Amino acid sequence: MANAILKNEEVEALLAAIETGQVLVGQKVETKKDKKIQHYDFRRPDRFPREQKRRLQKISEEVAKAMGISLSRYLGASIVVELIAIEEFSYEVFVTSFTDIMCTSVLSLKPFNGLGCLTLDVGYCLAMVDRGLGGPGRIPQKIRPLTMIEEAVVNAVLLSVVEEVKICWLKIAHLDWKIEKIESDIKSLQIAPSTEVMISINFATSGDLGSGTIILCIPVTTLEMMMIKSKTEKVGRQEEIALVKNVLNNVELTTTVVLGTTNLSLNELINLKEGDVVRLDNKVNDLLKLEIEEKVKSYGKPGMVRKNLAFQVSSMI
Repeated sequence: MANAILKNEEVEALLAAIETGQVLVGQKVETKKDKKIQHYDFRRPDRFPREQKRRLQKISEEVAKAMGISLSRYLGASIVVELIAIEEFSYEVFVTSFTDIMCTSVLSLKPFNGLGCLTLDVGYCLAMVDRGLGGPGRIPQKIRPLTMIEEAVVNAVLLSVVEEVKICWLKIAHLDWKIEKIESDIKSLQIAPSTEVMISINFATSGDLGSGTIILCIPVTTLEMMMIKSKTEKVGRQEEIALVKNVLNNVELTTTVVLGTTNLSLNELINLKEGDVVRLDNKVNDLLKLEIEEKVKSYGKPGMVRKNLAFQVSSMI
């Protein structure tokens, strides 16, 4: 404990430090933590509003589920697709972010202008080809570009994926997206100006074929047009009711006229033959029942209209 006793010089130095504020009495001195710095380019600020990003995220989550179901059904394997992130980059940054070989499908974004792309890991594409041609569907150790035949197989799989994307986007707009071509060198692919702002929707795949990445890249201008169109096409409550009624009016229902009912034993039913008479419970002058989807809705009488059997409604239930 002798080492804990301060000398006179040390006491005076401590008191001087307290007076100048270099030492705080009664407070714990904490070490400064390095602040996390987030890079932000003021020359290219985020153009996509947060509200629309939340809407886009909800749709993208539905797209992920639909992709997983479509790939699993098409390839006959268990595949799960999850949404990782939605990011906003210039096209130049998006292209230069890839270091490995990627399989890139160029999408036409009709009826809107511009082009988008759907990129996949080449290794995962080779696993899909292997699975589609009857193999186990494993990612090879040596990654190589796709051949023309392999591109055709991958294109068939991606067509089903694009169809699922279009269905999920029906809430926003009716799309006619199509795959124009497949490229393996994404860095030489020029579908937009280098400064064009793009939305990158990143998905992760897992399951029987291993893990992979699927990225859907769309210009922000195209997404803005889609969102604006969805707002302008929004109908009022009365118009919405009219649309629902119009759809319901065209629904086909099974309609049945019941002439009568009776109870038969199994022996009587088995021994029925041509010419036998089955006695019904109702009388000849009783009204017949009109059933719609097996529920009685009205009563009426049978008749003839020209040469066709008919039913005249007498009363409603």
